[in-house]
Amino acid sequence: MQPLPDGSAVPRFRTCLNHSDLMPAVTSQNIRLVSGLVLFAFAATHFLNHAVGLFSLEAMDEVQEWRLVVTRSWPGMIVLAAALLAHAVLAFTKTVQRGTWRLSSWELVQIATGFAIPLLLLPHVIETHIAHALFGVQDGYLYALALLWPKAAWIQTALLLLVWIHGCIGLHHWLKFRSWYRLVPPLLVVLAVAVPMAALMGFVVSGRSVAGLLGNPGMAEQMREVTHWPSELDAKWIALMQVSAQIAAVALLVAGVTIIVFRHVASLAAPKIAVAVTGGATVQAAVGPTLLEIVGSHGLSLQAECGGRARCGLCRVRVDEGAETLAPPGHAERAMLAELAAPVNVRLACQIRPGAPLTITRLVGGQREERVPAVDGLQAERRAVCLVHVRVRAMATIARDRLPSDLGFMMNEIFGAIGGAIEARSGRIDRFLGDGVLAVFGEEQGAEQGCRDALQAIGAMDVVMDRVNEKIAAEIGRPVELAIGAHLGDIVVGQLTLGRTSQVAVLGLGTEWPALLAELAETRGWQLAMSGGVATAAGLVDLDGAMRERLADPEQGRELDAIGVRRARDLAVVAGTPPARSV
Repeated sequence: MQPLPDGSAVPRFRTCLNHSDLMPAVTSQNIRLVSGLVLFAFAATHFLNHAVGLFSLEAMDEVQEWRLVVTRSWPGMIVLAAALLAHAVLAFTKTVQRGTWRLSSWELVQIATGFAIPLLLLPHVIETHIAHALFGVQDGYLYALALLWPKAAWIQTALLLLVWIHGCIGLHHWLKFRSWYRLVPPLLVVLAVAVPMAALMGFVVSGRSVAGLLGNPGMAEQMREVTHWPSELDAKWIALMQVSAQIAAVALLVAGVTIIVFRHVASLAAPKIAVAVTGGATVQAAVGPTLLEIVGSHGLSLQAECGGRARCGLCRVRVDEGAETLAPPGHAERAMLAELAAPVNVRLACQIRPGAPLTITRLVGGQREERVPAVDGLQAERRAVCLVHVRVRAMATIARDRLPSDLGFMMNEIFGAIGGAIEARSGRIDRFLGDGVLAVFGEEQGAEQGCRDALQAIGAMDVVMDRVNEKIAAEIGRPVELAIGAHLGDIVVGQLTLGRTSQVAVLGLGTEWPALLAELAETRGWQLAMSGGVATAAGLVDLDGAMRERLADPEQGRELDAIGVRRARDLAVVAGTPPARSV
């Protein structure tokens, strides 16, 4: 069990699953994957066979004989035919059932190549494999190259590239979530480029060789006899089948587009359900599309890098209301959530199809308004400003064993909330410190208003972290807490230039006190430790319950009055309050 911010415990998928739940299951996604791998293996060996043409036509035919032992056997033909049919049907079904066409570029390329391949592949299959089966044609490389070179060479080249691109995209987006895959990209990139290049070079060399042989009329007649070249009538039947196959492929494409348009029109007229996104809009959606498609079609954002295949886990959401109306997780979703040790109220947006009103909280990603630091071109000068050091406690716990994308999301949520509170109170983030930030207040407004703004910002951070913890505390296993130090001092503020980068920054001595105060707050279990000068300048008079200590700087040999506050939201800081005479 993992504790939530309120102390309750939420079971996680890893504890709810047994070993049998994570065994491979027969699903449409797995069938599509396995069939795609079979077809890619066939294409890769076929292209490598083309590459042998760099040596000789005889070598091509010898290698092809070994391939045909497998591919022309009854088991081989059944496996290939089943893989081709299953992959095409399942891919077509998935495409026409999409609830949105706001797709990533790789998905669009995958779909486009998937529909283009049959238009070029079917005629080639008919004039080789079907011609061999029906008319006894010996469809070796001599026959195929005589057909293709040079009049149809561009078609064959386009087909080879389309098949290879389609397969490599699918393979990459299947493997990229595995840790070992990140170690071998250079080798795989070389292979991804070398195989089609070698295949095309072998095709060109062997094609020109066959064309040279057929320039001799006697050799051309001998080739026709050896290959059992189709008769004039057989050629007409082959041409008719080729045209029919292409018409069928185009008709299937038109049918797919028609189904997509009809589904879109039907969804506009269908009853709607409300899907509320915490911190965002409430959208009205039809029943049927996945939550990921619903969110994407309404211009909102959820991270997803696997194309809705439950492989990346980036589209997970916490279902706050309506979880009981959703279908139970399927095998792929259960396995991914178990791998991430997600609470049972967390689901993958790509796998759930809302059928009733739903309220969700995005846990990874989502659009964020750009925050532009308010930095002015100040000259170097000494100013009395309030410096605030904000440190995230237990940073090691947050970062431990996290996916890079998860850690990036969590830190963006934390520092986004901190930065928003700072900038909303006229503060400026001076620098990022790894586990925290250093902020400056009062550069333009003066020290007293700067201290009031700083304490108001710190109180706002305390409040806004409640909302941040609603999103990520369950993922971490504990709420995120801050340790904050605030100090008023005379600091040099000026333009700092580093290479091509130039920005306003606080310089020199005096910047170490906020860090020491934040360290003191973390040690004592306070949320805020501020110097007495900050309290005085901000006009704080009701500090009877505050803790007080003397803080020493061993390097400078100085001491500072430190005031500890357990919860910054309890500070009564009123804008415009005159400074108190004493603290």
